[in-house]
Amino acid sequence: MKTSQHVFSLPVEGGACFCIYRRPENGPLAGTVLHLPAFGDEMNKSRAMTARAARALASRGFGVLHVDLIGCGDSSGDHADASVGAWVDNAQRALDWLAREARAAATPWLWCLRAGALLVPPLLQGPARDAPLLLWQPVLSGAQQLNNLVRQKLAGALGAGGHTDAKSLRQRWIGGETQEIGGYAISPRLARELDEAAFDIPAGYRGRVEWFEVSSTAAPAISPAARNRIAGFRSIGIDINAVALRGPGFWQSAEIEQCEALIEATSASLTIERRHGSLRDPVEL
Repeated sequence: MKTSQHVFSLPVEGGACFCIYRRPENGPLAGTVLHLPAFGDEMNKSRAMTARAARALASRGFGVLHVDLIGCGDSSGDHADASVGAWVDNAQRALDWLAREARAAATPWLWCLRAGALLVPPLLQGPARDAPLLLWQPVLSGAQQLNNLVRQKLAGALGAGGHTDAKSLRQRWIGGETQEIGGYAISPRLARELDEAAFDIPAGYRGRVEWFEVSSTAAPAISPAARNRIAGFRSIGIDINAVALRGPGFWQSAEIEQCEALIEATSASLTIERRHGSLRDPVEL
């Protein structure tokens, strides 16, 4: 199926978000998808992969909206002024755009890569409360994400011959100091909001969840932490399908990587019916 691409700026509080909307050229939409990107350099390393996946979904009849959140990528604003709260507002504006411009007949899928999953809980408190979720290697804890940033900062300081520790770094945020980590300015507000954020799905949620993890091991498996969370969600009746695939960690690799198995499995999962609550054994595709 032929697809088309529309590039535009979405007005949001504090500026505008750079957006790319891909859809089939002709015919009604099978559904719509909003991509919630990874954080920082993980987002940049994943761009080729997520663009390829968006084109694949568009060729299957979906309208897919990519958004650079405020202060990130090609959107307006500085990363130092970014916040989780602002990003949630950006995502809600993007959902409003899909409802208005794409004339979405159903609630869009929320396609979350890594820390994009941390934006889900507040979105599920609004009109998108039962939005189906497509999760790629979701970050379950914002505190864990922040700890990774702290370790990155400590490693950089050690490599430069400096000396600091995690407690000192956190004290600087508490004291109101913005710190640069991996080329991104992390404000005290963003650090605090990341520390408090966590992926969750509320009881009573009636949507559907497709959860994918990728591993380079010979026998890929859903991580223990994810398995525990999935079991907890399923125990309260949430419909989750979890699949582990063999492939490269494209969001963190030194070179730009692709994972065709993930794109193929994702495209299939959005277009097939399945029984409620299935949790497939890890498979290699």
